[in-house]
Amino acid sequence: MKPDISEFSYGYALTEALIWDTGLPVTGAPIFPSLIREGQPGGGYDTAISFSGFLLFLQFKLSDYMKSRMALEAKRGLLDVPFYRMHLRPKRHSKQHAMLLDLEANGELVFYAAPKFHLPSELNLAYLNRAIVQRSFFIRPSSIGTLPDEWDHHVSFRDGYPAYLCSSDPKMVREEEHSESVLKELYDIVEHGQYKEYNEAEIGALNEKLLGIALRHQVSLRRGMSDEEYKYRLHDMNPVEKLRYLSRTYFDCEPILIKPRIME
Repeated sequence: MKPDISEFSYGYALTEALIWDTGLPVTGAPIFPSLIREGQPGGGYDTAISFSGFLLFLQFKLSDYMKSRMALEAKRGLLDVPFYRMHLRPKRHSKQHAMLLDLEANGELVFYAAPKFHLPSELNLAYLNRAIVQRSFFIRPSSIGTLPDEWDHHVSFRDGYPAYLCSSDPKMVREEEHSESVLKELYDIVEHGQYKEYNEAEIGALNEKLLGIALRHQVSLRRGMSDEEYKYRLHDMNPVEKLRYLSRTYFDCEPILIKPRIME
């Protein structure tokens, strides 16, 4: 069964849950009121950008609900029904997965996130019970690996791991991982201070990294604009705004900032 919820509603609920329900010092996106200059025309921004933390790039997916024993995974004895399928964008249509692999290989923290539900009533129940994170499946692009061909592929999972990359020849992705290990990893980073100091130059370098990956994969950057118009629009953005723009437009990711815990 196809999901009856939207990526936007799931992504919003998961982001909010990471902020309020996990105990992690998370902000929804790396845009802070402290960076905005009050009373400036058009908002303006504080050129003295400086903050600590680390960026988590999340790519929100939806899940098909599979309940028939005629499904390939059930017929081959890989997964018992019911289970879920998270579809990846095939290489013939999109370079998204390859770009996410590249982003992760360049030292960034990148995950796909998909719900272990497919109905609005299940989303509402998980939201009201503050269980969105627990009802989500997380997986790194590197756990999936390079897609073997141009055709359709999906990751199949039940309540977590093991999970399988499936097409005509299913293969298991790392069995030892669990969705809960993602939160443990984030807690460890926060507790042990493995975060970075971001300033305008650091964010600018990250933006260049994102642009470089897009160019390496020959993704059209202009999106219907002339070179001059595109350069003007990018130049006119402040570095943090540009980071969010590049992440969303070319990687379809939400950049979420996790800040160091303030000790009382």
